[in-house]
Amino acid sequence: MSLTDKEYYNLTISISKALSNVEMPIKVKHVRAAIIGTFHSNGGHAFWAIAIRQPIQGNRIVAWKFCHLLHKILREGHPLCCAHSMRHRTMLLEAGKMWGHLTDGYGICIKHYTKLLVTKLEFHDRNPRIPGSLSLRQGDLEKIGEGDINIYFQLAVEIFDYLDDIVALQATIFNSITTFCVNSMTSPGQCRLAPLIPCIQDSNPLYDMLVRIMFKLHANLPSDLLTGHRQRFNTLFHQLKAFYGQSRNLQYFVNLITVPKLPEAPPNFEQQSDLGNYQTPVVVMPDSDPIDNEPEHPAIDNLIDTTEATPPIPELPHANNHHQSAAAAAPVVPVAQVMELERLIQERDDLIRHLQMETQRLSNHLKAVSIEQRDVQCRMEDQIATLNAQLTQSQGELTNLRFQKEELELRAQTAPNLEQRAQAEEERAKASEEKFQKLKTMYTQIRDEHVNLLRQHGEISKQLASSTKVAAEASKAKEELQCQLQELEQKQALVANALQQSSNDARQEQEAISEQLQVMTQKCESLQSRYDEMEASRQAEIAELRISLERLEGELQTFQQDRDTLSQEKGTLEERLSEIQGEKDELGLKYEECLGKIAELELKTDTYAKEEVSLQQSVSENSLKAKELSDQIEQLRTENDALKRNYSELEAAKASQEAEFQRTHQEELLRFDSLQSEMDEKLTALAMEKSTIADEKQQTWDQLVMLQSESSQKVADFESLEKDLKAVLEQKDHELEELGAKYRELEEKYQSLDANMERVLSEKETVEIDLQDLLHQQEQMEQKLQDALKQVATLETALIDCRISGETALRTLLEACIKSSEKLTLRAIGENEMPGAGGTPTYFLMIAEELQEVLTKLKMVHENYLKDNSTNVESLARKVIIGAHLLASAHVQGMTVCNRSANIESGERIAEELKKLGQSITTLFQSLQKTSESNTVSDRITELKVKLEEVTTMIVDLGKQTDGTENLGDMVESELSSMDKAIEEAASRIQEMLSKSRASDSGIKLEVNEKILDACTSLMQAIRILVQKSRLLQSEIVGLGKGTASAKEFYKRNHQWTEGLISAAKSVAQGANFLVTAANKTVAGGAKHQLDLVVAAQEIAACTAQLVVASRVKAPRSSSNLTALGTASKNVTQATGIVVATAKDCSQRLEDSQDLDLGTLTVHQAKTKEMEIQVKVLELEQALQVERMRLASFRKKNYQQPVEE
Repeated sequence: MSLTDKEYYNLTISISKALSNVEMPIKVKHVRAAIIGTFHSNGGHAFWAIAIRQPIQGNRIVAWKFCHLLHKILREGHPLCCAHSMRHRTMLLEAGKMWGHLTDGYGICIKHYTKLLVTKLEFHDRNPRIPGSLSLRQGDLEKIGEGDINIYFQLAVEIFDYLDDIVALQATIFNSITTFCVNSMTSPGQCRLAPLIPCIQDSNPLYDMLVRIMFKLHANLPSDLLTGHRQRFNTLFHQLKAFYGQSRNLQYFVNLITVPKLPEAPPNFEQQSDLGNYQTPVVVMPDSDPIDNEPEHPAIDNLIDTTEATPPIPELPHANNHHQSAAAAAPVVPVAQVMELERLIQERDDLIRHLQMETQRLSNHLKAVSIEQRDVQCRMEDQIATLNAQLTQSQGELTNLRFQKEELELRAQTAPNLEQRAQAEEERAKASEEKFQKLKTMYTQIRDEHVNLLRQHGEISKQLASSTKVAAEASKAKEELQCQLQELEQKQALVANALQQSSNDARQEQEAISEQLQVMTQKCESLQSRYDEMEASRQAEIAELRISLERLEGELQTFQQDRDTLSQEKGTLEERLSEIQGEKDELGLKYEECLGKIAELELKTDTYAKEEVSLQQSVSENSLKAKELSDQIEQLRTENDALKRNYSELEAAKASQEAEFQRTHQEELLRFDSLQSEMDEKLTALAMEKSTIADEKQQTWDQLVMLQSESSQKVADFESLEKDLKAVLEQKDHELEELGAKYRELEEKYQSLDANMERVLSEKETVEIDLQDLLHQQEQMEQKLQDALKQVATLETALIDCRISGETALRTLLEACIKSSEKLTLRAIGENEMPGAGGTPTYFLMIAEELQEVLTKLKMVHENYLKDNSTNVESLARKVIIGAHLLASAHVQGMTVCNRSANIESGERIAEELKKLGQSITTLFQSLQKTSESNTVSDRITELKVKLEEVTTMIVDLGKQTDGTENLGDMVESELSSMDKAIEEAASRIQEMLSKSRASDSGIKLEVNEKILDACTSLMQAIRILVQKSRLLQSEIVGLGKGTASAKEFYKRNHQWTEGLISAAKSVAQGANFLVTAANKTVAGGAKHQLDLVVAAQEIAACTAQLVVASRVKAPRSSSNLTALGTASKNVTQATGIVVATAKDCSQRLEDSQDLDLGTLTVHQAKTKEMEIQVKVLELEQALQVERMRLASFRKKNYQQPVEE
């Protein structure tokens, strides 16, 4: 189903009214219209196409109402609305972030509401089985969980997050109402409170699901693992309870919703019985308000002019004549009418197909053109955005250049090499000017391209109008075809009436023709549905094109505004360029001043260098003078030494000339002292002059080093600045290259668009040629239809013959099946008359022998069936039915024998073979279904016979092993009789012993014998009662368990239990005989045989306990005989204790009467007696140890091999 233009316009009006900027709640009729629109458009595409054009980011009231409307549509709209809304999550989050900065109450509410809507979309995306309304039927939650506890765990976490967002939204809404003092009964208050209704509807089923999931988690996981879940649930429980209570108190919600009530305390999940006390909270929504009286959709004019004449549609050749002839000849020749109808339907189908192809082609063309136009528009927008960014960046660069200029002015006073940097700045200014000229030319080109795009957009709009006209013509043709289809259906009804009045032979033809007509009608309906789908897609595409056109118009306006702003920015840039030029001139003047200062600095540097050179020369001269003076001093010293040496040598020779010599010597000394003083004064002056020169040299050197460091630092700063400016210029050049590449790409797109337009025109010409070809093919198909109808007539006659022969064969096959079923039923009735025969190896052997013969005959019959070309069906069906029954009986009887077998291992092996036999049976019947595989069926029958023979052999061997259990019934009866006889004989013998003792004994011995025999008599009486109660319980067990079988058969089936009874009866009989023997020894031998009596009493008590246990194994718990048997067993135990106590007491009394009189013995006799007693004690201890060893070995041997009598 698709939306027509009128429906789409009405939906637009409803959504626009619902999202008005008036602060009041949304009207119910507008919400209902939007929800119905989602079902008409099969999803939420139409809703979103209209909603995104509303001022959601421009008006807070519209944004709030949009969230409310979207929430209602996600809950009650088409099931695909949630899936179609997933692509708009980013838009919702961005709108929420934008309005979240508003502080008037709506902003924070919108932020929380958009977050809740995104959470709801993601929840349904992860859980597609949960509908938007969150309502689940009984058993849906188990299907969602799939029996996996991990899914329930994750689902609980997601529901917690969902409920947290709902609680946060309602808290924000109530907080805004309280903060701004808004009354709930006013329009602003109702506008804020209205979205709480879908929040209550969402939270109620979420709470119910969460409670049930928590009970499932606590039933399958440890309680400690779910501590966090319980804490979150308790917090949410109290928050929801407060939310519901606060909403219930508001008058606004009284007539709109019945708020659910939560219990006083949260459920106890650790106690599973609390789930039975849990009651699901219910939300009740009363009937919605009546629709307002104002008109929902005003009358509008058609958006598309459809008054032009539609192109002529080829007429159906001789349609009227054929209709009249068909109507006239219907009662006589119905086949002619059918042929005419089929021909008309074929013509109609061809015409529909042609129109559908044409519509599809035009819609594809429109879609491609709109997509290309949208891409071009997006690219233009991107280019405009990049140009704006470049302009902004250029402005920033100009500001940076101004700052750099100011820094250069500050640095120019002290920094060298400013001439080169000024030239670099001048070059950069020229580059910036050139870049601005390039941007200006690029802007002019883009403006021209945009004008061309607008022209192309106008041409595309014209083409869209023409395609819309073609679509209208196609819709008219569709209506005409529907009229023709109705006429054909009426004529079809007339033909059907005529065919019903014909004979039985013609009735078969009528059914075949009606089936063909139904097929054709279905084809027509399918074509109609396909056309509707195409029409829906066309409408959606037209709506998208309209939206894109509106968006393009808006973008054109924005582009024009951007163009105006760009022109203004161009003027400002030119002004800034002139300012930069002036600043450049000022920089030139300052540059000249800097050059003068640099020249002065260079002159000073030259003077400093000259002074340094002169100082260095003076220092070198002074150093030479000092060397000369030092040489003179050394020379004088050497001369002084020589004179002293000559004086010493000539001292003796100059005695005569001493006076003269002394005079001359004094003169030389005076001259030497004067020269020495002059040298010292000169050396002091030279040292002082040298120190002053060194100080001046150090000062000049320090000044030179400082100037050199400052110069190097300035050079480094200017080099870094130059590198940064070069990088910026390279980046701008790269961006200009990218703009050029994008411009070339746009030119290629325009060329491809022109090529697509030419291709569309050529395709249109080919479509017209194809239409002529289709008309020609239509004539050829009419001729082929005539030939096909003739073939149908011949096939109908052959079908009648085949039907007669088939009915005969079916009747024969039915009689064979009935006879075989009768035979099998009589056989089953005969088997039921002998219930004891079933489940035995003999009965299985009888069935197996008969089955071998039937399988052999089945093989022969199947081969004959294939040789006779499937004509002899009767005998094959009879053998298959009998064989299937015997195979089933053999399998059932074999499994019964296995279950009743005493040998468990053999029974399990036979059961495995029977399973393999069942697989072979299945394979055989699968092969029988395929008639062409004759060899396969023969092989399967042979294989089945082999396996049946193996199973038969194993069951016969099993029967031979279990023949020993045939006489178990007689054995148990004989053993029980022997036990009763032994007990009676023991009681009579005890009475005889008592009478003999009374006749022959007296005194203490008589008293002891009477007590012992009385105790034994009481024990035998208790044992007799126990045996009687055991016999009654066994009779009850046999009566309940044998069913229709005999008691012997019951004992045979339960052979292990029967063997236990036999063993217990033998033990009781032996114990009775042993008790009589021990009592006789005790009466005859005295105290030394008292222990024999104790052992005999304990042994017979143990035997009776074995009998009780064997009887109790199969007894029902509520049996009265079982209770009586327990009482009798307790009496036997008490009687046994009495016998043991009496024997010990009597033994003590006899020993006391025979005590040794020690007073009459001498010391030697007493000592001898003591030694004899010690020896006897040692002998008895050794004998006791030996007897214990014998008893242990005897018991061990008894356990390994039971004693046989």
